[in-house]
Amino acid sequence: MQWKKIKTLYILCFLILDIYLLLMFVNKQSASEFAMPDTSSSTFEEQLEAEDISISADLPDGEFNAPYLSLNQKTFTDEELTFFEETENQQTEVINENFIFSRFEKPVAIPEDADGKLISKIVKSSILLSDHYTFGSWNKEMNILVFFQQKNGLPIYYTQNGIVLVYLNDDNEMIFYTQTMLGEDESPSEEKSLIEPRTAIQALFTGNSLEYGDEITGVNMGLHRRIQVDSGEQVFSPTWTVTVNDEEYFYVNAIENLIASSDEQTFLLGSITSTIEQIQKSLDDDSEIKDFALSHLNEILTSNQQSESEIE
Repeated sequence: MQWKKIKTLYILCFLILDIYLLLMFVNKQSASEFAMPDTSSSTFEEQLEAEDISISADLPDGEFNAPYLSLNQKTFTDEELTFFEETENQQTEVINENFIFSRFEKPVAIPEDADGKLISKIVKSSILLSDHYTFGSWNKEMNILVFFQQKNGLPIYYTQNGIVLVYLNDDNEMIFYTQTMLGEDESPSEEKSLIEPRTAIQALFTGNSLEYGDEITGVNMGLHRRIQVDSGEQVFSPTWTVTVNDEEYFYVNAIENLIASSDEQTFLLGSITSTIEQIQKSLDDDSEIKDFALSHLNEILTSNQQSESEIE
């Protein structure tokens, strides 16, 4: 009698378990019918296609290796600075032997439709050690021409210690420029294996830097500051420059696969503020170019602040 009760209890338990498993199966099947498809296993190319992102640039191929560079601020020598004694149409001040401020006595015109090649030709005829710099951009909002210093044939992006900034007036004429330069590699390091260009593009895609319909129009190698140590030495990393839609630039550390800062506007504002401080501190009040420079630089800052207020 007892055994019959136990057997009946077992049958009921198994029946309940079967019903539970059946309900679980039905629910799982229903959920799978309405769930979004799993794209985690889709290829990167398929993900780009889904976002209508195209790559028209010729991507460099092969194995890529390069070292970190450790650079300090360069001091301009007396011999190098004789360049200005032989150059007409410039009033020049050299601050702390490493910061050049030079005003054009007669403004030099830059054609509105000038391309990088023509801009380089015009500007490089007027600056010291011009072969060490390459044209970067024409920031139309501030009307500043940006020239990056080069090392080992690679541009060094957005460092105040290795750059030429040429300031234009409302008629697109060069009125003055500032120049700094980095010296030789202080602590040569061994070469590192670099990520491929497509991996850099994938980092931008994963980091939501790319938008629907974007086109990758260029990929080139440069250098971007990684860290600055207390001694003033700066460490620069090989960096992939990814150009989007022929107008926007992103920078990806080619060793660590990290997206670097690329806000040109913020960099230029910082450079202008630093230049104002240097001029105020280092040039005499009776300097012919001090008031002229401060007036123009402060006008740029004021104009930018007004633009930001209007946006807000």
